[in-house]
Amino acid sequence: MDISLSLPASVGVFLLSAVVVVAAAIMLAKSGDVIASRTKWGRLWVGALLVAGATSLPELVTNVVAVRIGAPSLAAGNIFGANMLNMSNLALVVALMGGRKVFQQIRPQQALLLGLALVLTALATVFAALQLDEKWLIVSPATLVLLAAYVAGTRIIYKRSVGQQGTEAVGEAGHSLAWGWGIFLLAATFIFMSAPFLAVSADRIAELAGVSESFVGVLAVAIVTTLPELTTTITAMRIGAYDLAISGLYGSNAFNVAALGIADLFHPSGSLFGSLDVSHVVAGLFAVLLMGLGIIQVIRRKQVTHFSLTQPSTVVVVGLYLIGLFLVFRLS
Repeated sequence: MDISLSLPASVGVFLLSAVVVVAAAIMLAKSGDVIASRTKWGRLWVGALLVAGATSLPELVTNVVAVRIGAPSLAAGNIFGANMLNMSNLALVVALMGGRKVFQQIRPQQALLLGLALVLTALATVFAALQLDEKWLIVSPATLVLLAAYVAGTRIIYKRSVGQQGTEAVGEAGHSLAWGWGIFLLAATFIFMSAPFLAVSADRIAELAGVSESFVGVLAVAIVTTLPELTTTITAMRIGAYDLAISGLYGSNAFNVAALGIADLFHPSGSLFGSLDVSHVVAGLFAVLLMGLGIIQVIRRKQVTHFSLTQPSTVVVVGLYLIGLFLVFRLS
């Protein structure tokens, strides 16, 4: 893709990539539910690993491309912004489609996944605040910590969840396992192919519009790269796969941070965390705060509250996201 594209052309490429992502993500959720049912792995594990990994492909590829073209702020802004936005999206989807008893119908093991996503995001935020620039050949200490924590955390979740799916509804089990894997891989491929266009067009938009890369990453790129997560969450909610919906979003948040560590391997000089600023730290802190509210909801297992300022509610989550977005804009 030619990075000398005009602003309208860059916006057009950006939007076209979004359309491809949405169409692929719808099939990703349905095929993921088939895989969960046919393999007996359960929706928690399939959502946390397979669906989350596939829907996070745009973040992974976008981050690597952003680092390769010299835009580490865009990469980190994308990850922290995506983790913020995923939590706001979850609150809105639950409010509009899930009903008030969603958190009473999911498995308790979801708390493990939520905790992993929160810890990984908190670690990345600390590394951004410290501006760790040290690197050993191509690997930084930050990358080693993030990837080791992700692998260890997903292994624990696997041991605690697989084979214990209990009375999960079957959902999309009318299709065969071969259909599920085939559609899953096809959808993931389309998502993977669209991601480089997102990164390059977003960087061009930031350059031509005179907006900072960190804010473009937190807002514009995060919106588009989280479209797979949003679409799969909506689809999973519609078929009653609540565990798949929530584990897909939180699993994506965990994978996003691991993807940031992978992107760090491609940073040409030092660690990308040494190139970040206070706007990234603020975005990371708000992402951690929003995920913490989700953990409280899962542990309490109470009915969803839409309008309350004294407990986790839809209005509080969305309001905090908007406040965080405003602060990132001012600081960047």
